[in-house]
Amino acid sequence: MAGQGGGDPGVLARLLFRRRQDGVVLPVADLAGSPADLTAAYAVQDALDGLFRAEAGHRAIGYKIAGTNPASRAHLRIDAPFFGRLYDGMASATPAALAFRPGFLRVHEPEIALQVGRDLPAAEAPFDADAMAAATRAVLPAIEIIGTPLDPWSQAGVANLAADNAAFGHWIMGAPVTDWRGLDLLDGAVTVWIDGQHAATGKGRNVDDGAFGAAAWLANALAGRGVSLKAGDYITTGSVTPPIPVQPGQHVRADFGGLGSVEVQVLDAPGTAS
Repeated sequence: MAGQGGGDPGVLARLLFRRRQDGVVLPVADLAGSPADLTAAYAVQDALDGLFRAEAGHRAIGYKIAGTNPASRAHLRIDAPFFGRLYDGMASATPAALAFRPGFLRVHEPEIALQVGRDLPAAEAPFDADAMAAATRAVLPAIEIIGTPLDPWSQAGVANLAADNAAFGHWIMGAPVTDWRGLDLLDGAVTVWIDGQHAATGKGRNVDDGAFGAAAWLANALAGRGVSLKAGDYITTGSVTPPIPVQPGQHVRADFGGLGSVEVQVLDAPGTAS
């Protein structure tokens, strides 16, 4: 498979899209056409976005931020955040049921998400956490499930992961909370339960500068590419706990206290005993 990435971002985007659609693993060792840097990676991601829209019928509904948690960065062996897009065809309201896809679904990440309440033109950058809070319409609890055909995904490197839409697999969103200002979004506990057993506890502060600080990083990173956040965009801001592996048959619940909770049932893979 050497050379399939080539110098054309569309070639690697097509390869990633097909592997995602077909559920076929893409060994990192075979990915000779890896992007040289994040600029090249985002060019691939842009081409992949075109395929998601044109061929899968997905509509972009916002952005995900990866690598905002030091534990996530350590897991991925990276030193800075990066971003991808959220799509309506890859999102579900809680409670959700999701078919297990071996070789694709990787880890659960409980995340505090925002919905932008007004356009944030790139020309207004730089933004800070206070500006993002002022521009936020709603805050919501969420679970992002990392999904990528790249294998081993944790060794793929930031450029390959960014090219593959920041390894976005599926997003489970809780009910938006518009009266969020009285909630402790930095130190309020977020507890994850798997099959009724405690799996992890985190807090919003575990994400760099909290949810609004992470969102400001995204707004500034997009502005650097001449892209503006729009009213209605969702932003999921990064995992507040270390990544939690996805297994078939699991029931996962993330309790965000006053912000609400999110649940997903990961259905058994075909041929797996119940």
